[in-house]
Amino acid sequence: MGESEQGPLRHADLFHTGIVVDDLASAKADLGDLLGAGWHTGGADVRLITDGGARTVRTAYALSREGPHHVELCQAIEGTLWTATAPGRAHHLGYWVDDVASASAAMERFGSPRIASIAVTDDAPPLCAYHRTRSGLYVEIVGLAFKPLLFPAK
Repeated sequence: MGESEQGPLRHADLFHTGIVVDDLASAKADLGDLLGAGWHTGGADVRLITDGGARTVRTAYALSREGPHHVELCQAIEGTLWTATAPGRAHHLGYWVDDVASASAAMERFGSPRIASIAVTDDAPPLCAYHRTRSGLYVEIVGLAFKPLLFPAK
């Protein structure tokens, strides 16, 4: 696909860079002080759906309060796409989309296969999906309906 061809995402919709860490509490303290960032923290038991099947995993994350471009720290989960790499390496870029399923299909047409998606149940529409780019970086597409849960009103 040529550079002039419109892809499925808009750069203006980029809202975070994700980093997978081995120790979420330590990373929050270290990077919070360094970056002058406060954190929204969260996590839940979620259904991780891959070509290999579905399973429930417990997630934990911290998302910087300051934006418009946020830093997300994700607790590493062994045996999933959230595996920590060398310290300081970006894991994924997160984009808002109107419709996760449609954006996911478009990502696949552009040569970025879906690696996993997260849904409330195995047959529910996805809340978000992870795709792998040819360069190896993940792209997370997140439904706008999920925004109030990530950024609760003050």
